[in-house]
Amino acid sequence: MKNLKFILVLAISVMAISCGNDDDGTPAGPTLTPALLEGTYTLTFFESQEVIEEEVTGGTATTTITAEGDTFGSSNIVFNANGIYTTNFQYRVTTSTQLENNEPTVTTEITSISDTGSYSVNDDDQTITIDGGTGDVTLFNDSQLRLEFMEVDVEDGRTSTFNSELRFARE
Repeated sequence: MKNLKFILVLAISVMAISCGNDDDGTPAGPTLTPALLEGTYTLTFFESQEVIEEEVTGGTATTTITAEGDTFGSSNIVFNANGIYTTNFQYRVTTSTQLENNEPTVTTEITSISDTGSYSVNDDDQTITIDGGTGDVTLFNDSQLRLEFMEVDVEDGRTSTFNSELRFARE
Protein backbone atom coordinates (compact mmCIF):
# COMPACT_ATOMS: atom_id res chain seq x y z
CA MET A 1 0.00 0.00 0.00
CA LYS A 2 2.91 2.34 0.78
CA ASN A 3 4.33 1.70 -2.69
CA LEU A 4 0.97 2.58 -4.30
CA LYS A 5 0.79 5.89 -2.40
CA PHE A 6 4.42 6.67 -3.32
CA ILE A 7 3.78 5.95 -7.01
CA LEU A 8 0.59 8.05 -6.96
CA VAL A 9 2.36 11.00 -5.31
CA LEU A 10 5.28 10.66 -7.72
CA ALA A 11 2.95 10.57 -10.75
CA ILE A 12 1.04 13.67 -9.58
CA SER A 13 4.33 15.50 -8.94
CA VAL A 14 5.69 14.68 -12.39
CA MET A 15 2.45 15.83 -14.04
CA ALA A 16 2.46 19.09 -12.07
CA ILE A 17 6.09 19.81 -12.99
CA SER A 18 5.62 18.98 -16.67
CA CYS A 19 2.48 21.11 -16.93
CA GLY A 20 4.26 24.00 -15.24
CA ASN A 21 7.07 23.92 -17.83
CA ASP A 22 4.62 24.43 -20.72
CA ASP A 23 3.45 27.78 -19.33
CA ASP A 24 5.85 30.66 -19.92
CA GLY A 25 4.04 32.80 -17.34
CA THR A 26 2.51 35.25 -19.81
CA PRO A 27 -1.25 35.36 -20.05
CA ALA A 28 -2.64 34.40 -23.44
CA GLY A 29 -4.06 37.40 -25.26
CA PRO A 30 -7.24 37.41 -27.27
CA THR A 31 -7.26 35.90 -30.73
CA LEU A 32 -6.50 38.50 -33.40
CA THR A 33 -9.57 38.61 -35.65
CA PRO A 34 -11.34 41.50 -37.40
CA ALA A 35 -14.37 40.94 -35.16
CA LEU A 36 -12.29 41.23 -31.96
CA LEU A 37 -10.19 44.10 -33.36
CA GLU A 38 -13.31 46.06 -34.31
CA GLY A 39 -13.51 49.39 -32.48
CA THR A 40 -12.02 52.84 -32.09
CA TYR A 41 -8.42 53.21 -30.91
CA THR A 42 -6.89 56.52 -29.79
CA LEU A 43 -3.25 57.13 -30.75
CA THR A 44 -1.10 57.58 -27.62
CA PHE A 45 2.46 57.08 -28.91
CA PHE A 46 4.36 57.41 -32.16
CA GLU A 47 8.08 57.01 -32.88
CA SER A 48 9.95 56.23 -36.05
CA GLN A 49 13.50 55.99 -37.29
CA GLU A 50 14.86 55.83 -40.80
CA VAL A 51 18.50 55.03 -41.51
CA ILE A 52 19.69 55.76 -45.05
CA GLU A 53 23.05 54.43 -46.19
CA GLU A 54 24.41 55.56 -49.53
CA GLU A 55 27.56 54.52 -51.32
CA VAL A 56 29.70 57.58 -51.98
CA THR A 57 33.26 58.07 -53.14
CA GLY A 58 35.49 56.73 -50.39
CA GLY A 59 32.85 54.86 -48.39
CA THR A 60 29.30 55.07 -47.14
CA ALA A 61 27.32 58.12 -46.02
CA THR A 62 24.72 57.54 -43.31
CA THR A 63 21.71 59.70 -42.56
CA THR A 64 19.49 58.99 -39.55
CA ILE A 65 16.04 60.53 -39.32
CA THR A 66 14.09 60.11 -36.08
CA ALA A 67 10.56 61.33 -35.49
CA GLU A 68 8.56 61.46 -32.29
CA GLY A 69 4.91 62.42 -32.04
CA ASP A 70 3.09 64.11 -29.19
CA THR A 71 -0.03 66.19 -28.53
CA PHE A 72 -2.26 63.53 -30.07
CA GLY A 73 -5.62 65.03 -29.08
CA SER A 74 -8.42 63.00 -30.66
CA SER A 75 -6.21 61.14 -33.16
CA ASN A 76 -7.71 57.73 -33.77
CA ILE A 77 -8.16 54.76 -36.04
CA VAL A 78 -11.43 52.87 -36.40
CA PHE A 79 -11.31 49.22 -37.43
CA ASN A 80 -14.54 47.74 -38.81
CA ALA A 81 -15.15 43.98 -38.73
CA ASN A 82 -15.51 43.99 -42.55
CA GLY A 83 -11.79 44.77 -43.07
CA ILE A 84 -12.18 48.54 -43.58
CA TYR A 85 -10.38 51.12 -41.43
CA THR A 86 -10.67 54.91 -41.11
CA THR A 87 -8.02 57.18 -39.62
CA ASN A 88 -8.18 60.72 -38.35
CA PHE A 89 -4.76 61.73 -37.02
CA GLN A 90 -3.56 65.18 -36.04
CA TYR A 91 -0.47 65.46 -33.86
CA ARG A 92 2.81 67.28 -33.51
CA VAL A 93 5.96 65.58 -34.84
CA THR A 94 9.49 66.55 -33.93
CA THR A 95 11.97 65.28 -36.50
CA SER A 96 15.72 65.14 -36.05
CA THR A 97 17.88 64.58 -39.12
CA GLN A 98 21.48 63.57 -38.43
CA LEU A 99 23.85 63.58 -41.38
CA GLU A 100 27.09 61.76 -40.75
CA ASN A 101 29.57 64.00 -38.83
CA ASN A 102 27.18 66.98 -38.76
CA GLU A 103 24.97 68.52 -36.10
CA PRO A 104 21.36 67.30 -36.22
CA THR A 105 18.68 69.45 -37.78
CA VAL A 106 15.48 69.54 -35.73
CA THR A 107 12.07 70.52 -37.09
CA THR A 108 8.60 70.47 -35.57
CA GLU A 109 5.36 70.36 -37.54
CA ILE A 110 1.72 69.41 -37.18
CA THR A 111 0.82 66.24 -39.10
CA SER A 112 -2.76 65.65 -40.26
CA ILE A 113 -3.80 62.38 -41.85
CA SER A 114 -7.32 61.30 -42.74
CA ASP A 115 -7.61 58.07 -44.66
CA THR A 116 -9.81 55.07 -45.37
CA GLY A 117 -8.61 51.74 -46.65
CA SER A 118 -8.52 48.01 -46.11
CA TYR A 119 -6.76 45.85 -43.56
CA SER A 120 -6.38 42.18 -42.71
CA VAL A 121 -5.03 40.32 -39.70
CA ASN A 122 -3.09 37.09 -39.28
CA ASP A 123 -3.50 35.54 -35.84
CA ASP A 124 -0.82 32.87 -36.42
CA ASP A 125 1.87 35.47 -37.20
CA GLN A 126 0.33 38.20 -34.99
CA THR A 127 0.47 40.69 -37.86
CA ILE A 128 -1.79 43.28 -39.40
CA THR A 129 -1.63 44.39 -43.02
CA ILE A 130 -2.89 47.90 -43.70
CA ASP A 131 -3.11 48.84 -47.38
CA GLY A 132 -0.29 46.43 -48.26
CA GLY A 133 2.09 47.34 -45.40
CA THR A 134 2.48 44.56 -42.83
CA GLY A 135 3.33 45.22 -39.20
CA ASP A 136 3.77 43.14 -36.07
CA VAL A 137 1.09 43.29 -33.40
CA THR A 138 3.22 43.39 -30.26
CA LEU A 139 0.30 43.85 -27.86
CA PHE A 140 -3.42 43.31 -28.33
CA ASN A 141 -5.93 43.09 -25.51
CA ASP A 142 -9.20 44.66 -24.39
CA SER A 143 -7.60 48.06 -23.77
CA GLN A 144 -4.46 48.36 -25.93
CA LEU A 145 -3.06 47.82 -29.40
CA ARG A 146 0.63 48.18 -30.25
CA LEU A 147 2.01 47.95 -33.76
CA GLU A 148 5.56 47.90 -35.12
CA PHE A 149 6.36 48.32 -38.79
CA MET A 150 9.69 47.75 -40.53
CA GLU A 151 10.52 48.30 -44.18
CA VAL A 152 13.82 47.92 -46.01
CA ASP A 153 14.31 49.42 -49.48
CA VAL A 154 17.46 48.79 -51.51
CA GLU A 155 17.96 50.71 -54.75
CA ASP A 156 21.02 51.83 -56.74
CA GLY A 157 23.58 51.71 -53.92
CA ARG A 158 21.17 53.16 -51.38
CA THR A 159 19.64 51.22 -48.48
CA SER A 160 16.82 52.72 -46.45
CA THR A 161 15.61 50.98 -43.28
CA PHE A 162 12.44 52.40 -41.71
CA ASN A 163 11.05 51.35 -38.31
CA SER A 164 8.02 52.76 -36.54
CA GLU A 165 6.01 52.01 -33.44
CA LEU A 166 2.44 53.10 -32.78
CA ARG A 167 0.51 52.58 -29.56
CA PHE A 168 -3.22 52.92 -29.16
CA ALA A 169 -5.72 52.86 -26.30
CA ARG A 170 -9.09 51.29 -27.05
CA GLU A 171 -12.03 53.61 -26.49
